[in-house]
Parts: sequence; structure tokens; C-alpha cells
Amino acid sequence: MTFDLDRIRRTLRTLLVMSLIAVVVLLGASIVLKSFGEMRTQALFTLLGLVGGSITADVALGTLKAMPLRSKAALLFILSSQGWYYLIVWTPWKTRPDLWRYWWICMVAAVTSTHLLGLWKAGAIKRDWIERATPWSAAAAGALLASLALHRDLPYTPGPLTIVPLAIVSTASILGSTILWWRWKRKDGPPIPMARWARISWILASHAAIFMTGWYIGGAGHESSPFDLMPSALSGLQPEQLDAQVHADLEKLKGVVAGLDELTRKAGELQAEMSAKRKAENREFYTPEEDDRVRWHFVSYLSLRSALLRLVATYASFEAPRSPELRARCFMVGYAAAAAALEKALLFVRGYGNDPLVARKLNEKEPLWGLEAGMLDQIRAGAANSRSLEKFEEMGAYYEASRLKWRELQVWSEPDFAWLDDRIAKNVQYVQANGLSRSKAWFSALAKRVKEDAYRPIYNAQSMVSCMIGDFRIVQDPPLISLEQIRRDVGPRLKPGDIFLERRNWFMSNAFLPGFWPHSALYVGTIDDLRRLGIADHPAVREHLAEYVKKGHDGEPHTVLEAVSEGVVFNTITESMHADYVAVLRPRLTEPQIAQAIVKAFSHKGKPYDFEFDFFTSDKLVCTELLYRSYEGLIHFELVRVMGRDTLPALEIARKYAKERGTEKREFDLVLFLDGDSSSRTARLAGEEEFCSTLKRERAFSE
Repeated sequence: MTFDLDRIRRTLRTLLVMSLIAVVVLLGASIVLKSFGEMRTQALFTLLGLVGGSITADVALGTLKAMPLRSKAALLFILSSQGWYYLIVWTPWKTRPDLWRYWWICMVAAVTSTHLLGLWKAGAIKRDWIERATPWSAAAAGALLASLALHRDLPYTPGPLTIVPLAIVSTASILGSTILWWRWKRKDGPPIPMARWARISWILASHAAIFMTGWYIGGAGHESSPFDLMPSALSGLQPEQLDAQVHADLEKLKGVVAGLDELTRKAGELQAEMSAKRKAENREFYTPEEDDRVRWHFVSYLSLRSALLRLVATYASFEAPRSPELRARCFMVGYAAAAAALEKALLFVRGYGNDPLVARKLNEKEPLWGLEAGMLDQIRAGAANSRSLEKFEEMGAYYEASRLKWRELQVWSEPDFAWLDDRIAKNVQYVQANGLSRSKAWFSALAKRVKEDAYRPIYNAQSMVSCMIGDFRIVQDPPLISLEQIRRDVGPRLKPGDIFLERRNWFMSNAFLPGFWPHSALYVGTIDDLRRLGIADHPAVREHLAEYVKKGHDGEPHTVLEAVSEGVVFNTITESMHADYVAVLRPRLTEPQIAQAIVKAFSHKGKPYDFEFDFFTSDKLVCTELLYRSYEGLIHFELVRVMGRDTLPALEIARKYAKERGTEKREFDLVLFLDGDSSSRTARLAGEEEFCSTLKRERAFSE
């Protein structure tokens, strides 16, 4: 049986072209829809798999006649890797670690063997030490990469003994390959032609890509400006009314500017204080208390900024009054407000925006403070908005041409005119000396948009995989702790504020989380408990009270707040604690302190789950972060560095108890520990020693 290799390679190239066209269309649709859902993510990964498979298979087929055995081996690896890859993308089997091992090994083997085929083909002219060493370096790099899949726990961070050799052989392979391909001048026969319809399709797709790229780039940096001047209702006021209003607004302007001056001074002091404290404590995150202090300053600034912008909008149509003196008064108040707003925006952006940690914090979405995502970036974009800056320059030229005449006409009393003139001069001088580069601001906005849009499908895929791993149980055994046991032995002992540590055997997620305890939750109590604590009418609690008082899925009352893959949700103790191991820890706090923590916990209700486990941000939470932020300032939780992030594994809460037990400074008491026994399929009440021994238990799927 013979094969037409040219026809097969033409088919592969057509498949490559069609896949690339589909990728362009899919990305364009996702940008327009501003959404990258699960199905589109799977389709994108499928198309990218086809692109990679087509390229490697084409290379392997191109050497089939010259190196048949090596080419057939490469094709076998390519087909295998494609098969495992699509099983991961489209089936629930993606939760099986062995499937990832097989795909990784086959994928590395496919890429490495294809690379070697190209090197052997390129090295057909000479046989010096570079041509001999480069294939060995490539093979060694492939072997080291493939060996990563042999580790017992996936994923894991390779150590220096793996990273250093890998870096050495990879560098040698890249440099050697570059030299060989630079030397290689031979052509392997005439190029294989592409079908006419495929060429036309590719031309149309490229034009569409250019159009969408222009549309995408053109949309960067065009956020609405805070200095866009809008019509006002000045023409509807009688001269006497308008004169009274403009005098009142001048006094308001003085108060707002004084408030901003004071806030700017305090913000600078706060930033210096927190930076010094972070440096002294060698940490790259803010405590919840620092989060609130930064946000308080930011919200205060936004409130004062809004007052200035309302004055700008009010006096935008300063030409409406008939009286020249009244027009001059309206203009000076509006222009002074615009100059102050722009100066404070630049001060705020340069003061806070130059610190990446502060900028990241102020760009977070935080519903509790009424903050939308990207607020600091909006202020930055407004301060560099070309249209508004041009209008501001026109206003400045008009003022400079009129100020002496207005002073002679005494449109304001001398003290008021002097105050306005002085503030305008100082603000304009600062803006001219420290104005943001418009082109730099535009490129920054474009880079940020590209970064966010590129990361969104990655985060969606990460979330999808994490949800599937978290919900997948290898062995479908019933939990060792029975519902009756929860109602009889646990329920009567609980008090609001208690912390749960929980573990369920045979869940795939156990292998990806450090330590024996993978999950935590907070017991907030019943509605009667909330009333007794005096917080049932607190706004943060009342906002979610209707959902809280409803029965849970199992008909039991909601008494638990926890962060799971669906987000921060209410749960019942029978659903939350229906596990294989459960420990209950009680903070050694007063009832008012417990009430304070529960109110904070309610304020986080409804936030999404943080699949990045990043404690720096608070717009998304993991289970332990809910506890960390609820008990902020009341209990000291020591964050640990895991995979480059500051976080709090549930194991660290158990470790904290074990370290502090029996001392005066202990912050928890052990209420109970239900220790599962797989042999008897039951759970028994155990003591303090057994609970502390869980720190040394294996974290594998079972006990």
C-alpha cells in the first residue's frame, strides 16, 4: 500500500490554515462578546492542538523517505500526544493525573523527535562538533522535561537539581539549532502548493485579522475623561440666583480643595508607613487592615474628586449668563475646579500609581467599598485624555488673556480673586511640569488591555480544570462521619465564630493541596444567634438575610459560610461537615469580637472563588482567606509562601493550634475532632493529641 505524501502534506497544511482561520474568528468573536466561556475555551484549545499537530506531522512526513524509522517513531508520538490531549480537553477524565502524565510524556517526545528530525536533516552538509552536540542537547532537554511527569505529586515545582541541567542543555540546544538552521541552505525539493481556495481563505482571514486588530487597538486608551465638559442649567437661573450659587460654590470649592490637600498629605504618610512596614516584615502583601486604610483614602479621594467634577460640569456653559462679570465668575470657579481635579489626579497617580502593589490594590473590584475594577486606571486615563487636555489648554489661554481685565473689573472681591488666581497658577504649573505622556498612557492602556484579554481565557481554563478536579472523587465511598453523628455530637457543641477544618477522602483535589487538611469553613450560627449578638440588623448582614434564612438543599437551616468553587456561599452543617474528618476550633475572643468577625464574613458573601489562591487580592476568596479577612485584627494568621504567592493553607491553621496549645498566648481551643476510620467505616471523637498528629499524616487521596 502506497501513500501520496505530497497530498497528505497538502491536507495537513490546509488543516493548519483552516485551524488558524478558526482561531482568528474565535478570538474575534470572544473580543466582541467580551466573553470566553467554557465551550469557546475548549474549542480554542482544540484548534491550537490541531495547529501544533499539523506542523509537527508535516515536519515528520517531510523526512519520511530519508529517515523512515525515525519519522515513523515521531508520527507515533504525535498521534499519541494528540489523542491524550483531546481526552484532557473534552472529557471528564482530565481529573486523572495519569492522563496528564501520558500526554506530557508523549507531547515532549513528539516535539523532541520532530526537532531532532529537523536537526538531522539540517546537518546533512557538515559533521563538526556543533552538529554532533546539538541533537544530544535536544534529546537531553526532552528527557529532563519528560521526567517531570514521573513525580508522584502533580503539579510540583522542580528543584535546582532539575532546573539547572535543564537550563544548560536547553540553551545549548537552542543555540546549536539556530546555528545549524542558519547554515542550512538546501531546499528539500519544490514547495508543496496550497489549494487555491485555501489561499483565498487565508487572505480573507488575514484582512479580517488586520481589521479586528485595528479595531481592538483603536479602542485602547479611549475611556471617558473626567474633564469632559457637559452642558449645565446655568441659562435657566435668574442672575440673582446664579450669583448666589456661584458664591456658594466658591466656598464649596475652597472646602473641597482644602480636604484634598489634607488627604494628599495623609496618603503620602500612609504609603511611606506601609512601605516601611512591609519592608521590615519582608512581605509583599497588605494585611486586611491595611487594605481598608488604603481604600478609605481612595474612596475619600473619589468623593472629593466627584465634587470637583460636578463643579466643572455645572460651569461648563459659563457663557450662558448675559452679564460679563457673572460669566467671568462662572468661568473662574469651573476652571479652578478643573485645574484642581487634574492636579490631584496627577498627584494621586504618581504617588500611588508608581507603587505596583498599591496600584494593583486600587484597581481591584471591592463591592463593600463601592469600587469597580480598574478605578485607578480610569483616573490615569482621564489625566492623559487628549481631548480634555486640549480643552484644558484652551481654557488656560482664555484665562491668561482675561485675568488682568477681570481683576480690574473686580469680578470677585480681592481675597476671593487672589485665592482663585493663586490656586489656578499653582495647579497649572504642576500640571505642566508633571503631566502624563499621552502616548505613554495610550501604550500602557493598550498593554494592560492585551494582558487582561490574553489572561482571561487562561484563568477560565484554570477555573474549569480546578472545578472538575475539585468535584472529582476517585472512590465513591460514603463519608465516614454520618449525618446523625453531626446532629448528635457536633451541632449542640457549636457556637458562632467556630472554625471548621474538613477533609474528604479520595477527592482528586487532595493531591494538589498542601497537608492533610484541604478545606475550612466558618460557623456563623442561626438567626437567633445573630439576633443575640446584635448583628441581625447590620447592613452587611441584612443585605443577605433573605437568602440566609432560607433552608439549605438538605432542608436544614443555613449556619455556615464558606468559600467553595461556586464562590462564598451559605451552607448547612450537615452538608458542610458530611466528610471523613472534621475538627472544630474556637477562637478565644469575646462575643463582641465574634460579632465583628461574623459581620465581616457576611460582607464577603457572593464573592467568586479565587482559583489563583492569591491573598493579595480580596475581590475573590478561597476558603481560608474568608477566615483570614473575617478575623483580621483579632487573630494573627501567619501567611506562608507557596508557589510564589502568600497564602494560608488550612494545614497552617492546625499547625498554629498545635504550636500554641497549652500556652497563655493560644488563640484557639479545640472543641472536637471527629477522626475517620476507613476500616470500620465510622468516625470517632478523638482528642488533642490525635488532632495534632494529623500534621504528619499523608496528603494523598485516602488517609
